[in-house]
Amino acid sequence: MNLRRADVTELICAALSAAMFYLSQGLANAWPLTWFAPVPLLWLAFGSTPAWRLLAVSFLAFLVGQVYIAQCYVGAPLMSLLSLLGLRPILFPLSILFARLIHRRLSPLPTLLAFPACWTTMEFAAGLLSPHGSFGSIAYSQVSIPIVLQSASLFGMYSITFVLSLFAAGLALAVQDRRAALTAASVGAAVCMVDLLFGATRLLAQQPEIVRVAAVGPVTQADGTDSLASDRQTSSVYASSLDGLARQGARLIVTPEESLTTRRAWSAEVFAPLTAVSHATGAEIVAGVLQRAPAGDIAVAFEPDGHNSVYAKRHRLMPFEAKFPPGTAPGLLGEGKAMVICKDMDFPDTIRKDAHAGLRLMAVPAWDSDVDAWIHARMAVLRGVENGFAVARAANHGLLTASDANGRLTAQKVVRPDQTDWLLADLPLGPGPTLYTRIGNVFPWTTLGLTLLLCVVGMWGEPKGLQRR
Repeated sequence: MNLRRADVTELICAALSAAMFYLSQGLANAWPLTWFAPVPLLWLAFGSTPAWRLLAVSFLAFLVGQVYIAQCYVGAPLMSLLSLLGLRPILFPLSILFARLIHRRLSPLPTLLAFPACWTTMEFAAGLLSPHGSFGSIAYSQVSIPIVLQSASLFGMYSITFVLSLFAAGLALAVQDRRAALTAASVGAAVCMVDLLFGATRLLAQQPEIVRVAAVGPVTQADGTDSLASDRQTSSVYASSLDGLARQGARLIVTPEESLTTRRAWSAEVFAPLTAVSHATGAEIVAGVLQRAPAGDIAVAFEPDGHNSVYAKRHRLMPFEAKFPPGTAPGLLGEGKAMVICKDMDFPDTIRKDAHAGLRLMAVPAWDSDVDAWIHARMAVLRGVENGFAVARAANHGLLTASDANGRLTAQKVVRPDQTDWLLADLPLGPGPTLYTRIGNVFPWTTLGLTLLLCVVGMWGEPKGLQRR
């Protein structure tokens, strides 16, 4: 089989993009590569590659780049893996093709904006349609470098997608067509620099109000039987650990999702040890609870005054959690605090609506899948940046984390199966609702408008090779 030079070039570009997407979004957490991952494909788009071949290599590159999902959830049903992929492997090559269309019909500046506007819009649409919310967005690859995250406080996570895509488009233009695209590439670089300067300035802001928080990993349950004695023993083991942390100054303590088990009929007896710890120490405890009858995936907040608040998970992991009725109300605790459960943090709009109440600290009982620990935990970190609150998160089979409203990790610990792990951290309270909290999705809707405008103008324009002289 003979391969033409063009074939080899396209395959190399696809392989480069696939590798960079895989390494930056996946387990390697090589975040700088996200900035460059679309560049080889955009370089093809701004060249002479036929449309159908560009679609094919872009689809292949993006799909291979998502192999990390199979690594994280090995053994999951095929339909579950496909639902995690969602529409993005289809929408991404369409965004690359859109950049090609605009490049052939309009000047370099509209070309610079075409891919970032279109891909930002596509990610936004995918997040609205997916049962997994915003999972898989390239914005999450940047959580390890907080300076890049700060624009999310203005316009949400999709502003990060836009900046990453703008950088890639500008670089591809500069490489492919240096003379004509120099001005456009310079504009793109300037926008990225302004974004980073804003990030650096925001990171310098003082966060004077500190609260000591604790996150506790899972404990070995007594015998796992559906009995009051077993559930009460598990609660007592937790109470011993939480009492020690509270006496070290922890004012808010969170345990993992489904760390306690009970039936509603005997919940008062099961919860009694934690109620006693909260009352004796003045610490607020948020515990993840599996309620067997009636079925419920809930979080219970134990207050020092003896009052308990119950929150039901609103976004379930289907089909595994189909037996749990979804919650309908936020888990507001007063004094700028709230609780949600695991997957709820994957949905920006849900959390943004909660944040209108003036949230400054979020407690998150969670459950990860060991391998995906950071990939999932970092989504909660970004919710805090978007809405101006700190996050204390405890995950079964994952990480214990404490992060501030700028996305900086104050503490992190891997949960180990053979012992009870915990962390204690002095966590700055967030400033409360941000511009994004107030204006919502204005930015991605704007990119949709820009995409449509470019499409209309581009369709009216003649291909450059056919324009009259």
